[in-house]
Amino acid sequence: MASSHGIPQSMRITVPENSRVVDVRVVVHKTSSIVNDRHVNHWCIYFHTEEGYIVKVNMREKNQTEWPYVPYRNATYGWPGILDISAYQSHTITPSMIKAWDLHTLCQPRVKDLIRVLRRNNREYYTMAKCGSGCRFWVYTTISDWEGAGYLNVGTIQYIRERLMFWYDHRQDLVRTVIKEPLDTMPEGRFWTPEEWTQEMRLYDPFHPSADIWHDYI
Repeated sequence: MASSHGIPQSMRITVPENSRVVDVRVVVHKTSSIVNDRHVNHWCIYFHTEEGYIVKVNMREKNQTEWPYVPYRNATYGWPGILDISAYQSHTITPSMIKAWDLHTLCQPRVKDLIRVLRRNNREYYTMAKCGSGCRFWVYTTISDWEGAGYLNVGTIQYIRERLMFWYDHRQDLVRTVIKEPLDTMPEGRFWTPEEWTQEMRLYDPFHPSADIWHDYI
């Protein structure tokens, strides 16, 4: 059985909170969804630790089991997101991975230090853009947070933004040549405070566990 993006579940481990992060890797994946005759990209983040572990930080849309509703017609936001954090013994290239960029950390923060920044800035409370996208903007904002906290070099956010502003795919050839096309905009989702999130989600179902937003993290 494989996890999302093709990492085998057999390689899964407990999130190593105290491990030092050497690199923050930004990855663009190819999904099975097709819009305007091309595959939709999905962006997420991987921590590479000094022991060789991989911690995946993935903001994705909630599925229909996790949130069996549809945003109101006049809602200014899209589908609610959920933050998956999982860890693996090691990482190999998966079929969905198109391209990756490694961002070297300063002072090698612990996994929990980087996660603490997300908590402090309420980055787990996120709804996608109305167009259905939003993971790219979430990655952009998170990298900006870590640069601001002193965990990434000054200028990292500009470097990664220039790479986020493209759509990527693989050519179906022997070397899997990467192709890319520039984008005019970066669809922006919406960040919420915990209080705003709870209040808004209760409009759909007051009995639904809307506060259960940290999925698969201790």
